[in-house]
Amino acid sequence: MMTDSIYSRNIEAMRSRFADVIEFMEKPLEEIAMIEEDRDISVSVTEAYGKKILVVQKGDRTYRLDSLYDSDEMLDLWFRGLKDEWYLNARLYMYGLGNGMYVRKFLKSAREDCLIVVHEPSYRIFKAALENYDLSDIFRDVRVRFVFWPLEMDKSVKLTYQGIMTYTDMYSLAGSAYLNYADLFLKDYTDYVYGVDRAREVVSANQQVNDFFGQYFAKNVFANMHLLEESYDIVKLARNMPDDITAIVVAAGPSLDKNIKELHRAEGKCLIISTDTALKPLALEGIRADITAIMDSKKDARYLSEEDSRKVPIVCTPRGGSEFLHLHTGKKFFINDYCDHIAGFMKNNGHELIKLDTGGSVANACFAIAQLFGCKRIILVGQDLAYTGDKTHSAVTVRGEKKTAVDELEHVEMDVDIYGNPIRSSREFKLYKEWFEQQIRADKDLDVIDATEGGIRIEGTRLMTLKDAIDEYCTKDFDFSKLTGQAEFIFDDELRKKYREFVKRVPEQLLEARRLIRASVSDYSAMRRMVQNNDYHNSKMKTLFKNCEKRTKDIENSPVIEYIQTQLKGKSTELLDKVNKLENDERQELLTVCDLGEQHLKDMDQAIEELLPYTDVIKKHYQ
Repeated sequence: MMTDSIYSRNIEAMRSRFADVIEFMEKPLEEIAMIEEDRDISVSVTEAYGKKILVVQKGDRTYRLDSLYDSDEMLDLWFRGLKDEWYLNARLYMYGLGNGMYVRKFLKSAREDCLIVVHEPSYRIFKAALENYDLSDIFRDVRVRFVFWPLEMDKSVKLTYQGIMTYTDMYSLAGSAYLNYADLFLKDYTDYVYGVDRAREVVSANQQVNDFFGQYFAKNVFANMHLLEESYDIVKLARNMPDDITAIVVAAGPSLDKNIKELHRAEGKCLIISTDTALKPLALEGIRADITAIMDSKKDARYLSEEDSRKVPIVCTPRGGSEFLHLHTGKKFFINDYCDHIAGFMKNNGHELIKLDTGGSVANACFAIAQLFGCKRIILVGQDLAYTGDKTHSAVTVRGEKKTAVDELEHVEMDVDIYGNPIRSSREFKLYKEWFEQQIRADKDLDVIDATEGGIRIEGTRLMTLKDAIDEYCTKDFDFSKLTGQAEFIFDDELRKKYREFVKRVPEQLLEARRLIRASVSDYSAMRRMVQNNDYHNSKMKTLFKNCEKRTKDIENSPVIEYIQTQLKGKSTELLDKVNKLENDERQELLTVCDLGEQHLKDMDQAIEELLPYTDVIKKHYQ
């Protein structure tokens, strides 16, 4: 039933936006990756009442992916049931493309500023649709985002959608599934819903972190930019790791005080990865970790109070605490963690900074480092993820020095400890626990031993004492310092020259963004006066609006916009629930747009004023 012209039109329409999908579809069938449930179906196309209908056979059941009769009434009912209230820039997350009818209905009926993100799980259905339905208009429409899951399924749904979502989606997102897709692919659909929900939690949490740490972000990045020049390549380091090395991930939970002395016997027999907070208790015990990590923008010199811990190689990010990183004297391995400005430069120059799925905590990041190094057995120590004994940290850490009353513990939620008893945890701790559990489920070859000897129960781990775990699995000699001694720099001379020119432009780029912002503030004021005087249906109003639109795009595309937005420190979040909602009255909506737009621009202007003094360190190093 396929016609070459339909298939050709679809392929041509995908070429400019989804070329990777075309390349995937052209592979031989035996090389095609599919979700498990897709292998158990057959897809055909039948004709009924003058229309083509996709039919899926799964076992002894037949599923039609369209109505036998007129679909318009069904689609009208579907669209009306999506949301009670539509917002500016709202997004619909749609599980399944099918024959495209739901996407077309959305594009026709939703506001022009709304987008649809289509997640297609099935290679077989998609191929049949390409061969029998003209979807070229959908593929060309810029309001359509397309996630072809057979192409992406080596990633997690959560990680994929973290890269797609923005914080504004938290207010305006709707979800739906194509007719019969949820029944056909129940397991995958469940994973999809769970993954999207987790991605929303991560994006929301990251925004809250950015709001909280915003004042430190740019200050740290600008101060750390020159450190990146002397950093080492962690990917090449990981490639040189021998097989079958056990990793011990040391966190600084209260239970670390129980068994920290046992770690002496593990030195030189495994890979000891310490969180930044655990460096002090380890150093006080005379134990030196092989490698550590810092993710926190607020970490300061107190966490490196012991001189020996300053020499431990460190995995870090450009936004890590600058006081901490400047006191640190060991080798640094930079990764990308929400610093797109620098990561973009590196990628454009063929030296991509890797991004680890860190789960939100530095202990999660240390676990991810162990996975990057190919360690298939990971022993967790001090990983309470709970207020064991109503304490937050090991007694000798910076935070553990202060006794915390129960009523001062943060976001307390109850959970179950390793013995099956109730224990105080928190919303944040439980997110970190879920991350560990997801990593364990995703890798069947991964053996994770919880040797914390306390704290929350992490599903999928084996419980052992640290003594027994070391006796059994840390038995052969391993000198990690030999590997780090052979580590290679990320930068060569040519890249270093380009990087310095790139960094030098930051101050002037901030000043250019401020010029655009102030010009738009002036235009918003002029538009407000025109609306107040009921004199806005004219060419001058249109010109002012177009000027603001163009400048807004220029501001959003500024290389330094990331620093400006983060420096807003929550002000943008406060505006979100106002700026996206619609007014019923045209005049009032225009006034609201002018008021909120001008306020947001003034907040950005203030953010730049705060950022400019931080650029002094850039001028010191690069001008």
